[in-house]
Amino acid sequence: MATIRKNIAAAAVLHETADYGGSAAVLAADGAYDYTSDVDLETLGQEGTHVLVEFHGNNAQDDFIVDVFGSLDATTYDTEPIPQYHRTVKNKGKWQAISLIVKDLLHFRIGVKGFSTNTIFQYQITHQAWNLSNA
Repeated sequence: MATIRKNIAAAAVLHETADYGGSAAVLAADGAYDYTSDVDLETLGQEGTHVLVEFHGNNAQDDFIVDVFGSLDATTYDTEPIPQYHRTVKNKGKWQAISLIVKDLLHFRIGVKGFSTNTIFQYQITHQAWNLSNA
């Protein structure tokens, strides 16, 4: 009987604002999405990835929205987020984190935004992909 092994890649930072040690701009209070770069699960045959989104707002007025946008070719992305990955997180005005498990997409990117225009967010998005193999 074959044993299935999960091979986990090193964690990679997708987006990081100054409060988290990065140089990316904060999420502006404009209600528009900020997007990560492409996450490529196709090239290395990866099945999925654990995405960690850490954030905090300068106040507790607006919720923080996290969405996943899929792509077949890393060029053209969905115009609407994939519903099963949509998260609206109640902003408590302090550090918070959520995890998403994204599977069975060739390429995707994460979009984050505030619910309205009252809150500026600092955030970091990392992911750690895996594939399966026979041990």
